[in-house]
Amino acid sequence: MAVDVKIPEIGESINEGFLAEWSAKDGAIVEAEAPLLVLETDKITMTVTAEVAGKLEILAAEGDTVQVGQAVARIDPSAAGETPPPKIEEARTETPPPSPAPSPAASETGVSGLSPAVRRLVDENDLDPSKIEGTGKSGRILKGDVLAHMEADTSVPEPTSPAAPTAATAAPPTPMPVVVPDAAGRQTRKPMSRLRQRLAERLVEVQQTTAMLTTFNEVDMSRIMALRSEYKQDFVDKHGVKLGFMSFFVKAVVDALKTVSEVNAFIEGDEIVTNHYYDIGIAVSSQHGLVVPVIREADRLSMAGVEASIAELAGKARDRSLELKDLQGAVFTITNGGIFGSVLSTPILNPPGSAILGMHTIKKRPIVVDDEIVIRPVMQLAMSYDHRIVDGKEAVTFLKRVVDCLEDPQRMLLEI
Repeated sequence: MAVDVKIPEIGESINEGFLAEWSAKDGAIVEAEAPLLVLETDKITMTVTAEVAGKLEILAAEGDTVQVGQAVARIDPSAAGETPPPKIEEARTETPPPSPAPSPAASETGVSGLSPAVRRLVDENDLDPSKIEGTGKSGRILKGDVLAHMEADTSVPEPTSPAAPTAATAAPPTPMPVVVPDAAGRQTRKPMSRLRQRLAERLVEVQQTTAMLTTFNEVDMSRIMALRSEYKQDFVDKHGVKLGFMSFFVKAVVDALKTVSEVNAFIEGDEIVTNHYYDIGIAVSSQHGLVVPVIREADRLSMAGVEASIAELAGKARDRSLELKDLQGAVFTITNGGIFGSVLSTPILNPPGSAILGMHTIKKRPIVVDDEIVIRPVMQLAMSYDHRIVDGKEAVTFLKRVVDCLEDPQRMLLEI
């Protein structure tokens, strides 16, 4: 008996979605748990997988608006033993990106044993696996190692290994397949995805409903960089993840939220609601759009726990496997435009949080230390906040506390 492929329940407020693309052809033999389609809603983009193995019969086309519970395909399990036709990706006429040239040290570095997910990430970004440090068993390259290598390529050179993956690392954007040129060929038009439409609406709404203001400061990153350099291998050996910059920033933000509680609040009607928990959102710009997955109870996590959470959420964002619950309830947001080379920006609030911290690229600059001019790695920080609830004094005090924690990371360990 054929099994219907239905649009799953996503959230209480979501009743329909946009069928963005099929991952397999009509008539293909698919495996159980294999990705079937990409569904976009006004809040999330997700992949729907096959419940059983069998022959796929597609009932809805790409671009259709579909309802929760609607059957968009059928799978015939009795045909599971047939030879599967080529997948959509294999049938396209586009030339696939060239695979990196083999390395003479492949057997030693684990390059020859790349998993399909790692191989795809390497191919899509035209990377040389022999230059990626593997932290898996016998030097096997993990997905997190590839993301760390990509982040390191956009950071200021330093005598340390590539940083751990941060939530904002992103693959090059992939355009939607339907692009219609005008008669003269001077313009193209394509429909906005539901996620992009919702993002545009929220950005405009924030500008119109809050009194947003931004304050700036800068941080000397030399101590953190030295700390990472000294303990990088010990950290990986003990925890299985690399020590990146983002975990320091998450911990510094939590410390500052505890110190300046006015920032950990929001306005609801004519009331001020103060939070007494620390769920921190990390902005992730993937090829599918901007999302902000949330690290839960960040104050209770170790540095390794924060790094592991960031890597997991970033991977889910890129694989389109985030759930709606992963995106809700951030009390504060951190966004890192520095990995794309941004020197300074004014980030836009992410409600219901009343503040957001923008990280930027690290630049070596001359600064004065103990009446002497020295060259230090410096990052510009920008904190946007809702001036209706956070006064300038609290905002400046908060950001200064973040800077103090980053410039003296032992302060966070000693909680002083």
